[in-house]
Amino acid sequence: MDSVVFLLILSISFSGGFLILFAILYIDRLRHISKIKKMLHEDSEEIRLELIQQREKRYKNSIEYKIRSFMNHAGFYKYQLTIFFISYFLIVLLFSFLFISFLNSVVGGAVGIIVGTFLHFYIIKTLINRRLLEFNKALAIAISVLVKMMRNGIGFEQSIQKAVDVSSSKLFKSVFNTYFQEKNTFGEEKAFENMLNVIDSKELKIFAISVKIGRESGGRFSQTLQKLETTIRFRKKIQDKIDVVTREGSVGSYIVAMIAVVLYFLLNINFDGKLHEYYMQSAYGRYQLLGIGLWILIGLVINKAITRVKS
Repeated sequence: MDSVVFLLILSISFSGGFLILFAILYIDRLRHISKIKKMLHEDSEEIRLELIQQREKRYKNSIEYKIRSFMNHAGFYKYQLTIFFISYFLIVLLFSFLFISFLNSVVGGAVGIIVGTFLHFYIIKTLINRRLLEFNKALAIAISVLVKMMRNGIGFEQSIQKAVDVSSSKLFKSVFNTYFQEKNTFGEEKAFENMLNVIDSKELKIFAISVKIGRESGGRFSQTLQKLETTIRFRKKIQDKIDVVTREGSVGSYIVAMIAVVLYFLLNINFDGKLHEYYMQSAYGRYQLLGIGLWILIGLVINKAITRVKS
């Protein structure tokens, strides 16, 4: 009963807190919009542009923009805030309930919030990394196709369209098809900027800069893209080596963690189940077992952070 009451209080507290936060943000936004409308009727065009720039800058520094950008990179283009908060609350409530049931204490709720928050962030970050790896791999192949076709005298527009069409990545096709549509409406620079809002790829940034430089250089466009192809291929090889080294370090950590689990069961068998009886049937033993589990989890996280190399 205490667990149910705690979960209800927890959910009500979180819901109330976020409702108050959104109410404050909404009221603040209404005030800001009202102020802008008033000044737009009174001031000159330069002040209007300045106000718009300030508003955009302010929005980009807001928590809402950061969450939306985070979810965009994970592949959620619609209802980002709704998906983010619903998934967060479900994961947190699930782990809070599990830890409360395990410890028979409301302390498990606090542990559940910490573990659930970390797991929620980790899941979204994993989705971002998978999308990024898929896109970069497809981009490297597409640039190779693009350079080969331009060497044969085919124009850039036709070559890039063909390179995208022959790609086997649905993500890559989707991102570039949106780019083709927006380029004719908003311009090439804005279209590339919108692509980076969907996929945060350094390779894509290099490609966008190379295209801009190539167009300005005129006849040396193919040479610029050829140098880009070499750069992207080199970065891909380095990234593959980094992934192998990182994977080896992660696998080693998981093996060490599994050894601890195997040792627990082996020792429990040798002591005729007394180890399991102590850790699972006594309140103090449950706290000890949870502490050991969290210690192993923290060790895995730290090891992953140490072995990870940013490309």
